[in-house]
Amino acid sequence: MAHNHPLSDEEVYDLIHQALASLLNKTVRTKHAQDVLSMAIRDLSIIQTAFLTLSDGVKLPQSGREQSPQPE
Repeated sequence: MAHNHPLSDEEVYDLIHQALASLLNKTVRTKHAQDVLSMAIRDLSIIQTAFLTLSDGVKLPQSGREQSPQPE
């Protein structure tokens, strides 16, 4: 069994960013799926913004990293 190490702030940010990126620009078949996807994107965007705000004093590398764009 692999040892589960505590995540750094950078690793947490990366996971949030990856989750958000994986949902953006997806096509769904039903309105229900679109509603759920939109809510997930909105919530992850809020979480990402909150994390960046709370991490204001923590140095997160910004090379190539930007806050993910809001879906249209």
